[in-house]
Amino acid sequence: MAVSPAFLVYVSAYGLAALGCGIAFVRARRVTDPDTRRGLVGLLAASGGWAATQLGFLVAPTPELGYWAYVVSLVVGLTTVGAWLYFCSAYTGRSFHHNRGYRRAAVAVYLGIVAVKLTNPLHGWYFRTSFVTTPFPHLTITHGTFHWVVSGLSYALVAVGFFMVYELFLERAVRLEVEP
Repeated sequence: MAVSPAFLVYVSAYGLAALGCGIAFVRARRVTDPDTRRGLVGLLAASGGWAATQLGFLVAPTPELGYWAYVVSLVVGLTTVGAWLYFCSAYTGRSFHHNRGYRRAAVAVYLGIVAVKLTNPLHGWYFRTSFVTTPFPHLTITHGTFHWVVSGLSYALVAVGFFMVYELFLERAVRLEVEP
């Protein structure tokens, strides 16, 4: 049985992403600020875990195992948003990551979303699957409305993290221009 070049590209990309996160994880453990280190290590662990479970989804020997590997990748992947925001808050000297109210709200929202993802076989709100053979045999995913709402919220929160980092860089750049 011949292996599709497209399949090899996907497998290589996810494998390299997981490996790269693992290597960066080791280096990130040396960051001196404990909060920034925790955030960065969490982000790399979550991102690497997501890439590894996506790889598992691709190479799963049965559609059932592929389905559950995909569900696990959704659960793990969602943790990257929280880890990113924690990292951005710590790196930029903010204290959002220490605020118990924010943390409790984030955990509650996360658990609610995870509950919908885990119960997807019962309602199909998050995604549906079908088996296809092109460009290689695999389980294909059709995302539902709930997926797109969660994705929109996730990307909006990620943008908040980018704003925090951008604002810090802008403040430092202005300070460098003003200082002799």
